Amino acid sequence: NIDGFEVLEKIINDKIDIKVIVLSNLSQEEDQKKAMDMGARDYFVKSNTSISDIVQRVSDFLKK
Repeated sequence: NIDGFEVLEKIINDKIDIKVIVLSNLSQEEDQKKAMDMGARDYFVKSNTSISDIVQRVSDFLKK
């Protein structure tokens, strides 16, 4: 049982090459900055983001 920041930390420590997009209920700017500083490619606040926006941005990332 670990939180998302611990997952990002494990990815960093284990040198796992993976792209991460965070989908969270944490809406504080400091949480978003922390996730991005830890390597997340994008950060969505669940209550502020429509499913279609998420699908579009994930699709854009997969095309890169």
